[in-house]
Amino acid sequence: MEKETEKKELLQGKNRPAKRNTKNRKKQRRTKEAKAEVAEKKLTSAPKRAKTGHRRPPIIVPKVQEPLVLCHLCGKPIDAIAQAIKGPEVDTFIHFDCVLRQISEEERILPHQKVSYIGRGVFAIVETNSEGQIEFVKRIPYETPERFQEMQRYVEERKR
Repeated sequence: MEKETEKKELLQGKNRPAKRNTKNRKKQRRTKEAKAEVAEKKLTSAPKRAKTGHRRPPIIVPKVQEPLVLCHLCGKPIDAIAQAIKGPEVDTFIHFDCVLRQISEEERILPHQKVSYIGRGVFAIVETNSEGQIEFVKRIPYETPERFQEMQRYVEERKR
């Protein structure tokens, strides 16, 4: 009779053991292989997008129109006009590397000297002294200030 009352109590919920979190138990039981499979599924599945409640309009980035101009010295096309220098004639452009090569050929440069761009259309022959400081041996103005300003305006107009 006691067994019958115990069964009735169990059916009614009395003396019932506390419910355990089955999810945690399942997580604990996973083997290493199962964990590796879950990790692989996470990597291969598409990333979930956060729901923000509204859609943002797509960002439209205008394409910069590079002019197709040829280098005045080598005759090859200049890919990025921002990396070119105004040539001696009107509407001529020269690769930066071509200018460096031209100056190094025209000037008498010793093995320990280099040609360097120091800004505002001016190049210089530089060398390092015994203390490790850079000294300017000769300044070579390649672009006039007006030409330099003109080139800056030209590049800025192309960005818009």
